[in-house]
Amino acid sequence: MNPLKVKASTTPITSAVFSGLQPLTNAEVQNYIANVITTKFATDTTGSGTAEINITNDNSGLGTSIGTFNDTDRTEATGTHPATGATTTTTYYAKQVTTAVAESVTARPVAWSDGVRQMTDSDLDGVLDTVISAFVAESTYTAGQYKLQATAPSGGTWQARYTLTDVANGGNTTTYLWQKTVASTSANVSLAPLKSNNANSLKIMSSAEIEQLVPNFRNRIIDTNIGTYKIQETAPVSGTWVQLGTSTTDTREEISPLNYVGNYTGNYSGNYGSPPYTGSFTSPAYSQAFSGGYSGTASYTGTFAGVGPAYSGNFSRNFSGNFSTNFTGLPYSSSFTPGTFTGPPNTGANYTGNYTGMPFFSTPAGPAYSNPAGPSYSNPSGTNPAGPSYSNPAGPSYSNPSGTNPAGPSYSNPAGTAYSNPAGVGYGQTYTGNYSGPAGPGNPYTVFYTSFYSGSYTGNFTGNFTGNFTGNFSGSGNYTGNYSGPATYTGNYTGNFTSIFTNIYGGNFTGNYSGTYAGTYSGATIISSKETVSTVKLWIRTA
Repeated sequence: MNPLKVKASTTPITSAVFSGLQPLTNAEVQNYIANVITTKFATDTTGSGTAEINITNDNSGLGTSIGTFNDTDRTEATGTHPATGATTTTTYYAKQVTTAVAESVTARPVAWSDGVRQMTDSDLDGVLDTVISAFVAESTYTAGQYKLQATAPSGGTWQARYTLTDVANGGNTTTYLWQKTVASTSANVSLAPLKSNNANSLKIMSSAEIEQLVPNFRNRIIDTNIGTYKIQETAPVSGTWVQLGTSTTDTREEISPLNYVGNYTGNYSGNYGSPPYTGSFTSPAYSQAFSGGYSGTASYTGTFAGVGPAYSGNFSRNFSGNFSTNFTGLPYSSSFTPGTFTGPPNTGANYTGNYTGMPFFSTPAGPAYSNPAGPSYSNPSGTNPAGPSYSNPAGPSYSNPSGTNPAGPSYSNPAGTAYSNPAGVGYGQTYTGNYSGPAGPGNPYTVFYTSFYSGSYTGNFTGNFTGNFTGNFSGSGNYTGNYSGPATYTGNYTGNFTSIFTNIYGGNFTGNYSGTYAGTYSGATIISSKETVSTVKLWIRTA
């Protein structure tokens, strides 16, 4: 049952064109009455009225939940490597108010039922069902519908009520919940229903009087569920649902290993453990105290202080200074055969003189010595004059008569071997010691001299030394030359260091790195391409 309207041959309606009364058709109800009610519904929307939608991200809205939209966002910037993949989530809570609102209709339309009479609440529910049918079908005469999309829908006037944001590193995507506030097509005011007045007469209803039915309209949507909404990925199972607007998608940057070639500039602070690295490294000027083992060849000028290990090598330089040390040398053994010794026996005599032997150190040639022939000695025969006689009384008597002394052997001291002290490394020193050998004259002798020299040498040495030196050096001075061998060096080094570094480095690096990297990252990396986390749509129930 629909309200009555004035039947006229033309519009506007006047008494001249009036031809009677007739019920409004459903299409006519969906034209003017639906336009007035739904436009008022849209105009009064605050998000807290019955059948209205509200969306909050703190779940503070009124009504019954019709769905949620979760936005996840990476907490790490694009390009982070290695990445943990951590995210934050913002939840948008959508609700539709379902609490019934008070109804108050003072101007009731009239209908024909065995005569003209005012419509009851039940009769009005039928009219409102027709209005809601136009509303959910998005009739061009209606307003108040919602749509979920990024830009304003076409047709009529739309107002953004709420915002859903998909946050991303590369830029956010915003979707709005729009509501239509002005219909696409103007309604025909000649289709206004009639009402009765106190004078038992009929009168065309004003738009304000028709708007009294808006609370009934709100309650009817909730009672029938036609015109209710859901926000979810797919249509609900129960009833008939139609999508309004486009989908809203939650996206986030993907995590993936990838091959990367390009320039990277940024700040890095953390632990870095490299694979073995081999390459040329040239430092800036370096000045600092250094203590450690050095092996290599380098030109060094500076002050050396300390005791190094044994040094073996060729050393050539001029030395001027005081030298004081203990000398312990190797045993010395040499064969000595000077010649024939002639002279009176002097067994165990002490000998004091100059010793010239195998060389220790280089000296100029010494003088030559010879043993020329000595005088000959003979024992010729001679006479032995008579000696005195002695008698021994009562015993035999002895006499020494004269006689002859035959010739005895003669001895000579022929020329001895000449000895010289040729040029060479030599050692001249006063020698004091004991000689033990044959006592008789004319006996050649050959002896071996073996001795160790241990003592202190104190003096000044000035000259050139060429040879091998093995020992410990203690002192300080300036040294210029090439050093080869391991040693512990403590001192100050100033200069540029260029070397090849091969090692594994692990430590903390803080600074700016700028360079070209080509290779494969291993581990999670935040990349710019996005993955879809979830998708939601706005659905309206139509049946």
